[in-house]
Amino acid sequence: MNPVVSVLRRMGAKATTLLPFSLLLGLLFQDMSAAMRPLLMPLAVILLMLALARVDWDRLAILLRRPGLAIALSLLNLIAVPLVVWPIWQALGLWPGLVAALCLSAMAPGITSAATTAVFLRLDSSLALLISLFTNFLVPFTLPPLALWLLGLDLKIGFVDLSLRLALIVSLALLGALAIRRFLRGQIAEAAPTIDGLAVVVLMVFAIPLMDGVVARAIAEPVKLGGFILGAFGGMLLCNLVMAVGMLPFLDRRIALTAGYCSGGRHNALLMAVLPVAADPDIFLFIAAVQFPIYLIPTLLQPLYRRLLPS
Repeated sequence: MNPVVSVLRRMGAKATTLLPFSLLLGLLFQDMSAAMRPLLMPLAVILLMLALARVDWDRLAILLRRPGLAIALSLLNLIAVPLVVWPIWQALGLWPGLVAALCLSAMAPGITSAATTAVFLRLDSSLALLISLFTNFLVPFTLPPLALWLLGLDLKIGFVDLSLRLALIVSLALLGALAIRRFLRGQIAEAAPTIDGLAVVVLMVFAIPLMDGVVARAIAEPVKLGGFILGAFGGMLLCNLVMAVGMLPFLDRRIALTAGYCSGGRHNALLMAVLPVAADPDIFLFIAAVQFPIYLIPTLLQPLYRRLLPS
């Protein structure tokens, strides 16, 4: 076997162990992080492309023929979950900026990498992919009114701009996935471990630009950054729990846990593009802090999912 393929297969098998080390890469290469920020969109395309190439297309086709479930779960993630968690954060007496950031995070759409990490966790990656796509399409309709109502923030989201950006990402990723599947000619199952390894490599590189400026903030405000990281963990886990527990009485366990996992992982970086200049700078600190749970929570939750979802 080609040694590169062998290494990628091993990385794919150890994905949740390697993901936390991605953060270390981002922290070590701070000089590169700012320079690599323009790579965020291409890397997002590659991640989605690998997820599309790896996903069960028969399962995806079934979900697309009856999209009601994915749409309903997406709307619950964008509307019901924020309304449930907002009073909880309000009651805890945290920093006002952290409370606002946690609430905004709960209103944000799902991250596209959820479909990639769902594979490693035995969740429904096809459903995770659809929830991610649907929440990104729906968020221009849900985020502005909720942010204005709950937080008094006027977010003027350009619906056309966001939709075109997402359409470009999805189109490029789909073309790439089709090219991969055509090249493999029906050998997706055999190539899956290699594709998983490639996804791990991309996730590790992705962490470098996301960690831009974190070391400087850690030196300047170590206690505050630590508090925000803990808050980010709490925010992701609470959203996950609210959605999963709320859906378990009505849905298959794997689907309910997938919906919860997608609710925990939000595309917080989107907030950087829509927040007003006068927004609390602590919200931007949270966007950096939340990268820690995004990369660590799959590893922390894997034992639980293995117990709840035996193969």
